[in-house]
Amino acid sequence: MEFVAAAAAISLAFDCFSVAIGAGTMNREASMPTSLKLASSFGAFQSGMLLAGWSAGSRLAGIITEYDHWIAFILLTAVACHMLYDAFRNRHHLKWGELTLTLLLTLSIATSLDALTVGFSLPFLRTWPIASAVIAGLSSFILTIIGYQLGIRARCMMGERASAIGGTILILVGVKILLDHLLP
Repeated sequence: MEFVAAAAAISLAFDCFSVAIGAGTMNREASMPTSLKLASSFGAFQSGMLLAGWSAGSRLAGIITEYDHWIAFILLTAVACHMLYDAFRNRHHLKWGELTLTLLLTLSIATSLDALTVGFSLPFLRTWPIASAVIAGLSSFILTIIGYQLGIRARCMMGERASAIGGTILILVGVKILLDHLLP
């Protein structure tokens, strides 16, 4: 199950990547310090929300272990569907001149809400939450820097479509969890 948890954690970073590309293409102060500020915030929020979701989910794990595979599948699929919906409805057409604290926090919260839901499913995967949080935070940090730099260099390159990759990965992870429990 560690592979499944790691794949789920990494897939969360694709929302950060997508938003970072948009930020890089739209932000007038396209610089490495801005890139690092965005990446640090996204990484911290991804890790924190994943742990918050795990904390809430772990309190309920003993009650619903018979249905854990279904819960993980439904939660991951719901998050994936949301990511795919967002990817194809062009929601990231924000224009900004500078990365203010308000904008930074808004983007950090928006990109990490999926991590809260995925974190809720971690107790059902019987995995170590700290490892998943570190993987989610680091992959978000790295993909945010890469996305921001790509956005600076190649205006309008992929944009929000990158979250479709993350959504597809989450669906595949959910299906794998379900099949692991249903097939002998």
